[in-house]
Amino acid sequence: MYKGYEVSVCAVIVTFHPAKEILNNVAAILDQVDEVVIVDNGSGIKERALLSQLARHNKVSIEFLQENFGIAAALNIGIKQAKARGHQWAITFDQDSQATVGMIAAMFQAYETYPDKEKVASLSPRYKSWSDETTIVPYEVSLLADVESSKYAEAEEVITSGNLIKLSILDSVGYFCETLFIDYVDIEYCLRCVTQGYKILEVKDALLIHEIGFPTRHKFLWKRPATSNHSALRRYYMARNAVYVYKKYLFKKPSWVIGNARALAKTLAVIFFFEDGRSEKLRAFLLGILDGLLNRMGKCHRTI
Repeated sequence: MYKGYEVSVCAVIVTFHPAKEILNNVAAILDQVDEVVIVDNGSGIKERALLSQLARHNKVSIEFLQENFGIAAALNIGIKQAKARGHQWAITFDQDSQATVGMIAAMFQAYETYPDKEKVASLSPRYKSWSDETTIVPYEVSLLADVESSKYAEAEEVITSGNLIKLSILDSVGYFCETLFIDYVDIEYCLRCVTQGYKILEVKDALLIHEIGFPTRHKFLWKRPATSNHSALRRYYMARNAVYVYKKYLFKKPSWVIGNARALAKTLAVIFFFEDGRSEKLRAFLLGILDGLLNRMGKCHRTI
């Protein structure tokens, strides 16, 4: 019960060879939701045994997939289960993210203050880094006049982890794009919502502990550029799926496409100067661009 009306929330967590930290991460969200659905993307015997410990809790159910079908497909499986079981909201998580106390309550408090609730597609937290919990990122530049006094900001894109999705809008905007497999899955979904007139709210007081990749910082002249150190395969997906999204939204969101392409070019430079395995990653990046241009989507079947 929230402010006089029923709100049923299901957490959907996608796992792929999870570490033991998954136990703490699930425990952190249990008291904030009505149900937890874990969709495992083809993990091994040891990881399945680890996850089975969670199934002892009456709030937790697990769907074991026989192979890795990608994060988009796994999310869709979990969200469809949440919808079929009568939940009004689903909050999606990566396996290595941990909700802070009161995170979801803060989201609903922000939702209550929004003047046009019917247009809200989802709400998202800011996040703290596991490696540097003093840094909180990001808080989008709001269209509102006074960002600091507001409980939220309107965003064009947010990450999958911690995203609280209103399930009723899926009948209009559709589910996650499974042809992307992984990377840009969250971005494409957000852009689809925004271009159809829906709002994504980033909530100021909702915090998630989360890490993107394996970040390191480097010294270059007077700057300290950061790099995520993703694998060559992830660099392939990032490049390929970026091209796919650019083609789809070039005329709908041209300013976003230009800004993201610039950021992707900077990422390429950072890989070249600072990351290990740069030749493999640069090759994968270029192959990804090629396959994106040629619409070779789905799971990567190249040798990366």
